[in-house]
Amino acid sequence: MQVKSSVRNVKRVQDFLKSLPRGVRIAAMRAIAEYIIGNDSRGLKHYPMRVQHDKDNPYQWQSEKQRRAYFATNGFGNGIPYQRTDRLKDSWSFKESNSNWTMVKIENSAPYAGYVQGKQIQRGHIADKWRKFTDVVKTNLAGAIRHANAEVRKYIKSH
Repeated sequence: MQVKSSVRNVKRVQDFLKSLPRGVRIAAMRAIAEYIIGNDSRGLKHYPMRVQHDKDNPYQWQSEKQRRAYFATNGFGNGIPYQRTDRLKDSWSFKESNSNWTMVKIENSAPYAGYVQGKQIQRGHIADKWRKFTDVVKTNLAGAIRHANAEVRKYIKSH
């Protein structure tokens, strides 16, 4: 399972991009995608604080069947307790979806991404403050546009 997203139907972003010449548009689209993907402090790569679970704060399983499967498979093969590997963070990437750079696809290739930040986000991840990728994109759009404007200014100055 992959998490895929593209910025579509966001009027402010679309209007901004349509007004730009191709070279400038490429610089802007790359800047927007890079900003939304983010880093340790913001964007899709930002992890929430690690929550410790114990008898007073048990993990919220989707079902008893899922809980049993987790323990029967040694944390779905990742060990118990689970140690963060940053694979989810490192699996975010973007690519243009056409040569005119009118759309950029942002995706995560980690097989479990959809269960942590996607449409199939699990109850336990919601309780642990993980956010759906669409919510992260929405809250980062204003900053992404500011970043794109700065990159466009740099691009114009260098050309």
